[in-house]
This record gives sequence, C-alpha cells and structure tokens, in this order.
Amino acid sequence: MPAVSFYLPEDLLKELRAEARNRKTSVSRLIRTAVETQLDVETRKKAKAALIRALRTADLGPWNELHEERTKESDDRS
Repeated sequence: MPAVSFYLPEDLLKELRAEARNRKTSVSRLIRTAVETQLDVETRKKAKAALIRALRTADLGPWNELHEERTKESDDRS
C-alpha cells in the first residue's frame, strides 16, 4: 500500500495516538478508516441527491392516488 505523509497539529496527533491505543490499532489504520468513512458518506450524499432529483422529475401522478395506493398496500401486509 502506498504511503502518504502529511502534517497534523501536535494536540490532534496526541489524540489520535491515544485513540489508537484505546482501540488497539495503529494511527495509520485509524486515519485510513476515517478517510474511507468520510468518502463513503460523500458517496451516499451524492446518491441521495441524485435520487431526489430523479423523484422530482418523475411523473408519479396525483398525490392522493399515490397515497391511496400506498395505504392499500400497507393494509394488505400482515
């Protein structure tokens, strides 16, 4: 795995080291997990925005018909 170097404020690095010790892992793994999580959050935000755009442009018919259909479907479930 390629290495990347960057600078952190000393207080943040101390917190990361303490957290890594608590989790019994390395600082680099902790940082990698945080970056992966953040990227996943960004991907989900983009997907949600795309879905909302698609729903806004979709012709779903009148709300009362949709609501009636959804209510009927819910009543049929047991």
